Amino acid sequence: MAEKNITKRKLYELQFCIHELELYLDTHPTCQRTLELLRKFRTAYQELLALYEKEYGPFIMERSEVPAEKKWRWIDGPWPWEINWTEE
Repeated sequence: MAEKNITKRKLYELQFCIHELELYLDTHPTCQRTLELLRKFRTAYQELLALYEKEYGPFIMERSEVPAEKKWRWIDGPWPWEINWTEE
């Protein structure tokens, strides 16, 4: 479980970085250094996301996804405030 939480936290960190870079580009649209960083962070995010989903299942539930079971399971996991991110 600790490895899952560590990976999830890294995904959240990458999402944050991507969002901040996109905001910066709103006011500096030709900054090549930022564009390159954004490409690198997006690639890293997609790679880590693929690994996470292969190992643990969907990271983000899409609205169009309907469970094959007769129960909605997305809420069965721990909520973000219930996770001990430093757990090893």
